[in-house]
Amino acid sequence: MQKLKEIFIKIQAFNRILVSLALVSMILVVFLQTFCRFVIFRSLSWSEELSRYLFVAVIVLGVNLAITNHLFVRIEIIDTYLKGKALIALELLRKFIMIFVNIIFVYSSYKLILIGRFQTSPAMGVPMSLLYGLIFIGFLFNVLASMLDLYETYVRTERKGEANE
Repeated sequence: MQKLKEIFIKIQAFNRILVSLALVSMILVVFLQTFCRFVIFRSLSWSEELSRYLFVAVIVLGVNLAITNHLFVRIEIIDTYLKGKALIALELLRKFIMIFVNIIFVYSSYKLILIGRFQTSPAMGVPMSLLYGLIFIGFLFNVLASMLDLYETYVRTERKGEANE
């Protein structure tokens, strides 16, 4: 399991770079479109579509980073009210729901890849299966990140606790 975690850490480092590049590219494309529209008085036909796809890439790949770094919003009043085993049960429930929902999205995005083979984007002419493939990979990484988080939080922590006794 440690080897899998090391590989996943390398994937996360590459993912951070991809998210950063997608975000910077999206900002540049929107700036270029604004410049062309209001200074040159000619719009770019592909900029809105590309910025939308880059936005999807930032979101789908960024969620993976949020899972790994525990950056999700939560209702603190519930967390402070619950103690001990009830809090552990709530956390387990949250993690299992996250894994379940991400598995549903992996399955759904795979079906979209199959449909997207026959479609191209209107302005850029890019096969839609590429965009759907990015969504598939993002949610697949989310499942992996959630399972590793579950393992690190509960299985590995319990083993350390048993070793110390």
